[in-house]
Amino acid sequence: MKKAITSLTLIFISFMTFAQNSHPNSINVNGTYEYSITPEYSCRMVVSLNNVYYDSQTMSLEEVKSGYFEKLTKAGIKKEQLKESALYYELLGYEKEGTVIEFRTKSLDEMQKFLHVKSIGVTRSDTNFEVELSEDEMADYAKHAYEDAKSKAASIAEKIGRKIGKALYISDTNPSKISESLYYGHTDEKRLYAISVSFELL
Repeated sequence: MKKAITSLTLIFISFMTFAQNSHPNSINVNGTYEYSITPEYSCRMVVSLNNVYYDSQTMSLEEVKSGYFEKLTKAGIKKEQLKESALYYELLGYEKEGTVIEFRTKSLDEMQKFLHVKSIGVTRSDTNFEVELSEDEMADYAKHAYEDAKSKAASIAEKIGRKIGKALYISDTNPSKISESLYYGHTDEKRLYAISVSFELL
């Protein structure tokens, strides 16, 4: 008997919670705002004796690295912009000696210049870009997206002879950090900030 009463109580509470959170006289819309980004580009190159097909018996890893660095310097890439990660290379599981060289820049032209450098024993691992939005930026973009949602909701309501009231619910699932691959050459510096808003329908 106690179990039955407990079950009925839980069902009643669930029903009341649903009734409180559902609004039959409401309209749900999405709002968007396009904003510009200034990404930081990163590329990792695998420098390995595994990639040396000629003179593999006589060349050392240091010779492969020095040859690559010399070409990068000639292309205008500064050594301070390069970061070496021997651990990352070990995790890749290559049989022969090697390392990974990572290059970072906020200039797309400079990244293209880096990618253009070819050298014996060097292959590309991955190329990405990253952006981190501040709390102020996200709040500003959300406000613009909200105004867009409000305008859409008001237009729809007018078409059916109604008006909108206060916002009942706002959902913002935009990440503060954006990380994407440049594998397919996607370098668009515009992004959409999207939110969902539920307005009271009067």
